[in-house]
Amino acid sequence: MKYQFKKMVPLFLLTFLLFLVGCSQRKDVVTCPFTDITWESTLEEVQSASGELLESYPSSYKGTTYVYPKEYDGMEGTIKYMFDEENRLKSMAWLYIPTSKNDLEKVYASLVDRTTKWYGDSGFDSDLVTAKGEVWYLEGGNVLIGVMSTGINEAIQYQYFHPEVSSEKPEKSSNNLKSVFEKIF
Repeated sequence: MKYQFKKMVPLFLLTFLLFLVGCSQRKDVVTCPFTDITWESTLEEVQSASGELLESYPSSYKGTTYVYPKEYDGMEGTIKYMFDEENRLKSMAWLYIPTSKNDLEKVYASLVDRTTKWYGDSGFDSDLVTAKGEVWYLEGGNVLIGVMSTGINEAIQYQYFHPEVSSEKPEKSSNNLKSVFEKIF
């Protein structure tokens, strides 16, 4: 019995270490939940999979942003695919216009809770008068959930960034809050 126990300890430790390594690597793999499009997808693949184009306009990555209707989690919204000048996908964002202030808070809380379960606590959060948001700074690309609320217009944006355009966690200050929210809307 004692011999079997000694034999099992290294096996148990190895299994436990592999489990810990596997859990820590989860943050390296970032999968966008509101689309099957991946960072490797071409513009042609995005266009053929997305349906009717609603609009397009210049992206902040010197390419084009393409906007399509998109239902996610039973809610009608739009999805924005942002490309760089070489037609490489750099950001995917789902935008939802809530029906009420209560709807806004409920959807925001649900998205934050779900994302926290996947990736752990966010590395940045803010709650300003007209905007609030959370950012997960991950090796596989940043994830941002932001809310804009002016009393008249309200919107929630759930955004995934390619690792090449993701930033490291900034120090929390009012100047950094502005730059973080400029990426949202």
